[in-house]
Amino acid sequence: MKSIKFTNLAVFIIFFGIALIEAFQKQNWLEAALFLALGFISLWADMRKNK
Repeated sequence: MKSIKFTNLAVFIIFFGIALIEAFQKQNWLEAALFLALGFISLWADMRKNK
């Protein structure tokens, strides 16, 4: 299902993107790395689950 993959990508960009921007603005690199890792893991899990 292509629409589900795009929905997951949109959720990734919105939620994890906003968290990353905030972490970069505060220069909290540990928090930024954590959000980036969690975002990619959840995106990967969603893409893998939908195959």
